[in-house]
Amino acid sequence: MSRRGKLLFASALGLATVGPALAQVPPLLTVPDRRVVPGDAPDLGSDAVWKFAASLGGSKTSGNTDSTQLNVTGEAARITDDSKLNLAVRGFYAETNDTRTGANLYLNTQYDRDFTRDWFGFGKLDALRDHPANIHLRTSAFTGVGYHVVRTSENTWDVSGGLGYTEDRYVRPAQVAGALRDEYGRVEGVLSESSSHKLTDTTSIRQKLGVFPNLKNSGEYRVVFDAGLSVAINSALSLTAGWTYRFDSDPGIGVNKVDTVWVTGIGVKWD
Repeated sequence: MSRRGKLLFASALGLATVGPALAQVPPLLTVPDRRVVPGDAPDLGSDAVWKFAASLGGSKTSGNTDSTQLNVTGEAARITDDSKLNLAVRGFYAETNDTRTGANLYLNTQYDRDFTRDWFGFGKLDALRDHPANIHLRTSAFTGVGYHVVRTSENTWDVSGGLGYTEDRYVRPAQVAGALRDEYGRVEGVLSESSSHKLTDTTSIRQKLGVFPNLKNSGEYRVVFDAGLSVAINSALSLTAGWTYRFDSDPGIGVNKVDTVWVTGIGVKWD
């Protein structure tokens, strides 16, 4: 990482640690996703316990086509009356006829804190490894402000915006931003919205859309969309399904601009 990238990354991390920050990317399984609203739930207080969730899914075929697919997600969340800390991991692997067709690992750490009932500050750190997409490692740090548009026990909807820094390190040199590069760092904006909805006593959905304009190379941008569905079997187990869409307007020559992943599995959560 360049000296400028390290400085920007460290600054964003500092803001996320000592100032207002936010957890933004919704995982594929359902865990608590809101601060307590006075009057509609018990106050968790400053000593709120950690909550955990994990989901595992996969498939195996043989015969005319030999294929293997495995996906795993995990999440830990700590929520108080005015803040939320969220840690998430998502991994996916696919192989057909002994040829790897998909492999990625995504890590996310995020924190938010309300300054008022409606306004909050956020900070988030992301890391992505996706060799089929020629990404050896993508690291990002963002900070900014957001607004709770809807905030009830059944539905939430937040919008937010901010600035950050992203650096890509490639598996092989890529023709990006007009030059052949081993790595590429840039300042990015972030505009996002996210929501959660409890449809029934057992069914809930969450979605998140983020747009990341490249402020170093005008006209280039990234888009990330995640959606997840959870249907409870009992208090601990659930059926889960998720879809991820990732778009990069300048991924390098010979690399597809769009990546999508659809996963299903069995989820478990505990305190």
